[in-house]
Amino acid sequence: MIKKPLLEVENIHFERGGRIIFSSINFSLEEGNAIILTGRNGSGKTSLLKCLVGFYPITNGKILWDGEDVLPAYFPQKRLVAWLSHFNAVKSSLSVKENLLFYANLWSIKKTVFEKAINLLSFNDYMEFPTSWLSAGEKRKLCLVRLLFCPAKVWILDEPTTFLDDENKNLFINIMDEHVLNGGAIVCASHDNLKLESFTNLSLDDF
Repeated sequence: MIKKPLLEVENIHFERGGRIIFSSINFSLEEGNAIILTGRNGSGKTSLLKCLVGFYPITNGKILWDGEDVLPAYFPQKRLVAWLSHFNAVKSSLSVKENLLFYANLWSIKKTVFEKAINLLSFNDYMEFPTSWLSAGEKRKLCLVRLLFCPAKVWILDEPTTFLDDENKNLFINIMDEHVLNGGAIVCASHDNLKLESFTNLSLDDF
């Protein structure tokens, strides 16, 4: 039995404020695939990602999740999509540990999975810190720890390596490779040169 793609994008167009942001985009995303979106500033990378997850309505075309014209938010039992944007979505008034435990409890994450994510990004020493104490790069790493233990199969990432130093950028590239190797899938917009083991490049400058 042939599996349906996790995500199918069929001839989509998007306009905002009377301006055409992109048009005639087609691609599909299957298990074990990664698509890296590239392009100049203003080419529509972030807008496309927001269209995929339903934050922006497309002007024309179709976006199918699991073969259905339904947004991923309506598949709560599948925990289909993880979203990481420019904004870190952390509570500065809480500690690092409290921020992470909120999501771990929400997603019913096993303790071993939770601790593995923390250890992989060497975040043990930060757990009791107020999140407001963290640098921009450390806050980004906090989000990556959360992403690591998220049970979603598809990662939608907008500039995930922003504020990271070279060592942590390379570490996250390895994490992305492992996610894809284990049957996950990724759509990622980035200005960084993310050389994954296997990926498809989609330049929005062409649309």
